[in-house]
Amino acid sequence: MKHIETTARQGDVFLTRIDTLPPNAKACKRDAHGRIVLAHGESSGHAHTIRDQDVMSFRVESAERDALNAEVDYVLVGGSGAVLNHELVSGQMAEHEPVALAPGLYRIGAQREYAPEAIRRAVD
Repeated sequence: MKHIETTARQGDVFLTRIDTLPPNAKACKRDAHGRIVLAHGESSGHAHTIRDQDVMSFRVESAERDALNAEVDYVLVGGSGAVLNHELVSGQMAEHEPVALAPGLYRIGAQREYAPEAIRRAVD
């Protein structure tokens, strides 16, 4: 498992460690399965999730939000850290390996990729 201190990438999700939560960020609830869902997959029903209990998620309502199919904009990882999984609702792991996140505050963004016609959002 990869251990991340400042930035992390898992498929089309990109996390960047930051110092301060925006003042207009509002806490989000976990889904019905007890997960924090960072982003849903476009086709296979998988999601990028965190199940650790020492993690809180936040969202900022804005017209300038990234085009990521995201549920949250920020996660605050507490305790001894957390694991970002790529999984189905059943908990079965999908194609990307888990990523260990160090304690701290992270902004959730979209991974970008180059295509001859333009730089575009990566699709997972």
